[in-house]
Amino acid sequence: MRHSHSKLDAHLIREQNLSMVTRILHKEQVATAARLRELSGLSVVTLTKLLDTLIESGIVLPGEVVKPSLGRPAATYRFNSAYRLLLIVSCYKRAGYDYACYSVHDLFGECLERREELLATIHTDEFRIGIELYLERYDNIAIIGISMPSDTIGGRVAAAIRHDPRSKRLAAHLELRFGVPVFFETDINAATLGCYNRLQVQDFVSGIVLVPGRAPACGFCYEGELIRGRDGMAGEVRFFPMYNDVGILPTEPEQADELAVRTLRAVMCVLNPAVVAVYTESLKPGIYERLKKRLGSAAEIAMLPKIEVNDKIRDDIVSGMITLCLQHLDKLG
Repeated sequence: MRHSHSKLDAHLIREQNLSMVTRILHKEQVATAARLRELSGLSVVTLTKLLDTLIESGIVLPGEVVKPSLGRPAATYRFNSAYRLLLIVSCYKRAGYDYACYSVHDLFGECLERREELLATIHTDEFRIGIELYLERYDNIAIIGISMPSDTIGGRVAAAIRHDPRSKRLAAHLELRFGVPVFFETDINAATLGCYNRLQVQDFVSGIVLVPGRAPACGFCYEGELIRGRDGMAGEVRFFPMYNDVGILPTEPEQADELAVRTLRAVMCVLNPAVVAVYTESLKPGIYERLKKRLGSAAEIAMLPKIEVNDKIRDDIVSGMITLCLQHLDKLG
């Protein structure tokens, strides 16, 4: 029995070491064996065996031989970014219409192919054919990430986005259909994470969708991690009292602007983010100045965040979804 346990422990240690070396090479992209030994702390013999296994599996590729000014030439090892691919389906609104963008990315996040199409409704059946098309075209897609605006959908898909228990059943159903792990995320959560990726220097970022005629949505990211509440719900700003149970930003410009400023003020005072990315297409310019004029105390002025107004939510959504895809793959092993 002890022998069996020791074999099990050795296997676990080896798998952990393989995962560690893979993560190091993913970050470094190209490295010599000496550099890998320095970062991993592994012995020459152990590292050599692990690299042989990773090369055999296709995760790592032999690189060029480098010739330093001093010392002997050294072989390099290159992470194979195309070993597994990510399929991202990002759904979003533009000019009042719903779109889905399909994009295939390697493990460095580089886009290999993308296509955008107009949707009749936002529902999994709408993009089933598109997903199957890319699965046929790329046989090494390892995960499918789907982002959706939470205010335009209901039923099982809305439950999946909230990460409640029903989401596991829907994800399992789609995984069985496509033969690939599937997860859901809201457009604003993905965009907020993408905004953090873009800025990097800020530790706490909030993203808010403020589009007249649409329910507002808010996401929070602290040091690269999305902040979620129970069952994944967080940032449900449409339930703020000033929305009077209607839950959408008015279409009348002056009313929309007034409510947008009040929403920003509430988010600012409750969470004190360093940056707020406002995703909008039609609010009046100068929202930062109008918000600042509304602040009545030195404490509120001290909490005033940097406000970035952005009408290109898709780019941040895709960036955030790439990060989430990689996190899911890391958990799956």
